[in-house]
Amino acid sequence: MELHRYRGRQDLPRLLAFCSVATSARAPSRPTWHPGDLVWQLRGRFDVAHPLYAVIRGGSVVGALWFQDEDLLMDVLPSDGLLLPQLLDASIEEARRAGSSRLQSEVADDDTGRQAAFAAAGFSRIGPGGVRFERDLTLASHAPHPAGAGFRLRDCVGIDPEARAEVHRAPWSALEHIGISAASTFSASDYLSLTTSGIYDPRFDILAETAEGRLVASATAWPDWASGVAVFEPVGVHPEFRGGGLTAAVMTEAMARLVAEGMRKGCVGTAHFNTAAIAAYAKAFDRAGSTSIWSRGL
Repeated sequence: MELHRYRGRQDLPRLLAFCSVATSARAPSRPTWHPGDLVWQLRGRFDVAHPLYAVIRGGSVVGALWFQDEDLLMDVLPSDGLLLPQLLDASIEEARRAGSSRLQSEVADDDTGRQAAFAAAGFSRIGPGGVRFERDLTLASHAPHPAGAGFRLRDCVGIDPEARAEVHRAPWSALEHIGISAASTFSASDYLSLTTSGIYDPRFDILAETAEGRLVASATAWPDWASGVAVFEPVGVHPEFRGGGLTAAVMTEAMARLVAEGMRKGCVGTAHFNTAAIAAYAKAFDRAGSTSIWSRGL
């Protein structure tokens, strides 16, 4: 098994194709990466090398792993499941060479096969990870949730890049309510990089705007036409306007548009401790599973 390191944009199409195939093949479960997840994680850095490795067979990616400090993101196509133990062994060796003392990864609580593979590789469950939500767009009512008086919903067609960046930064720099102290560095150039990914569509990037033209909430939906599944990443509401239903409003507006274009499912996830997001997503989605953190020392 040979690992091919991500070198730059020339490697992106094969990885996105892998994410799309995995999204279809793992249904109804979620893959590690939907194409939108990967693009969001690579934003602003498509053209530089990363500790993101792919296993290529017959010209196509069949497995991938990505080190993000001590966190390991990994996926293998179900048809190549025998690669999983090999990828775990390779991950441990790569992490040791990099000087890491610990490695951890999220594993779906309903994926007993992956849990067994992680346990065999010396990992153990140390606590809860994330909560997943989904909505069957072929069955659900698609009437958008009202944004409330004084607000209107719009997409990002023709948006000013700096304004789009600011409506992301405001909520993601105000996370003290979930015990996180951080300042978002998302910039206009980061946003513009998303538009060069080949899969971002501003029609499905929905904003809430006040009567005065102030942007106060956003939800980016990423449709994957091959699988019919769209993922939301990221979603945020300005701290001054939280609790008023704007999360459901921007997301259901996006879903109505996704339905019109033939999407079958909408998905979103958040950390288990983000109770505010969990409550907001529950207004527009059905709870669909959870993950746990598995860890081992090196």
